[in-house]
Amino acid sequence: MNTLPKSITPELLSFCRSISLERPVYIRSKRSSDAQMSACFDNVARKITRAGGTIAYGWAVWHIPGLYFEAEHHGVWRKRNGELIDVSPQLGDVSKILFLPDAAAVYDPTQFRSNVIASVSDTPIATEFVALAKARNAILDRYRTGEHISVMLSAADQSMLDTITRRLNELWNLAGN
Repeated sequence: MNTLPKSITPELLSFCRSISLERPVYIRSKRSSDAQMSACFDNVARKITRAGGTIAYGWAVWHIPGLYFEAEHHGVWRKRNGELIDVSPQLGDVSKILFLPDAAAVYDPTQFRSNVIASVSDTPIATEFVALAKARNAILDRYRTGEHISVMLSAADQSMLDTITRRLNELWNLAGN
């Protein structure tokens, strides 16, 4: 599933402004050979050790047409010449991501930042999808330490997560995605 926004629309800009006053930018995604999934801050730190540069904090922005926008706390590598590159693997091996710079979103491994999710419309399907996506994230966030889920989910939480996932998939199909 490719959730990269196809263009920077007024609705997308409005969502981004609710998070940061910076303008979102498309940046090249070029995975480092030692990069791990869901470990962007560690991936960037290793890249800086090898090649110099700095980290740029912000948010990877995703979009499911007809359903929602989502911003995921993210770090990317800023080369010495200022170019931003996403060195972390992304689902679907995308060639670029939409990055929303946010200097205030500094990574603190003791304080996980939950994804920011907003509906793209007030249709019943979009509203339910966003509510379920937030419920899913709330369950997963309870188990996070730093960038990773630290333990196996309880049986009750896993059951709830399975139910949520099934319904999200149904709504996804109803929305025509």
